[in-house]
Amino acid sequence: MLNARSEKMEDKMFRKSLAVAALLATLAVPAVAQEELKAAMVAAMGEAIEDARYPGVLAKYGLPAPDLSDPTLVNSKDHPYPEVTDGTLLSHVIETQSIRLGWIGVGAPWAIPNAADPKHPSGLSVDFWNMMQEKLNAHYNTEIALDWIEYTDSVGNNDMYTWLSTAEDLDCTLDGRKANGCYDVIGGAYAINKRRKGISDISPAYYPLNMSMVRTNVPLPDGVGPLDTAEDIRAAMADPEINIVLAGLPDTGEDSILSNFTKEYGETFTHKDRTPGSKVLEFAQDATDIHFVLGTNVRMASMRFALPELCAGCSIIPNLTVFGGVGFATSLAN
Repeated sequence: MLNARSEKMEDKMFRKSLAVAALLATLAVPAVAQEELKAAMVAAMGEAIEDARYPGVLAKYGLPAPDLSDPTLVNSKDHPYPEVTDGTLLSHVIETQSIRLGWIGVGAPWAIPNAADPKHPSGLSVDFWNMMQEKLNAHYNTEIALDWIEYTDSVGNNDMYTWLSTAEDLDCTLDGRKANGCYDVIGGAYAINKRRKGISDISPAYYPLNMSMVRTNVPLPDGVGPLDTAEDIRAAMADPEINIVLAGLPDTGEDSILSNFTKEYGETFTHKDRTPGSKVLEFAQDATDIHFVLGTNVRMASMRFALPELCAGCSIIPNLTVFGGVGFATSLAN
């Protein structure tokens, strides 16, 4: 009797261990399986930026074509298309002929609400994804449609990463998804910075990016200047005898960059907030007590192209901080 009971308990434990192992294997697959979708997306990006039409897409937003020999940029030679494996996110996208692209209105030129359809974005990222869609469909001989899903939660765009497809979140498994519960890819442009790389898997850059500054018409302190380069400005920021004033947009990378400089240098310059929702050149044009306003090189070039009348007498100084570029986010890293 005792032996029979012991055998039953051992059998039960063995079957339970098999079930646990199977569950762990199931959970482990999607984390790896999502790598195929990223690889396919990156391969399409490499083809897209080498496409003869790409400079025209950039010119539409006032941006020059990048130097394609830049090693930080994606290319087709180093990023081949993967084979499709059953049970992966890539196979799911191909089978359903749809890819869910999460987006947030990060601003011009990347992604902004479309005037004709506010729930659908327009901008450089959208035009670029249309090219990537064409490349993906051509390679895999399919007709994958783009399903743009806006992220509207008020907590901020970094939290979009928690809605990427994962094995652990039941809303975002390959089967039984909620209608708006997850994304396959974040389709808007994201600066490739340390924090974002730590919480998601970001593609290589498809356009170079740096944090630049607009020099306003507010006079510098007596005896200071001219400050014509990023090196000059950083030196002035660090000098305890000078108090230059810089503004960045709250709750963004601009704000973080200025806060980090404050930690590094101490209270040697004044950090002010740019008005939420303001255009960087418009804010600089109207400034009365701010010497420099932060903004990305891309956004300022695009704005200068679209609205040349804004801060026409202001100068733009590049490379306060270099990000390396912008890319798209795929599956969570952990």
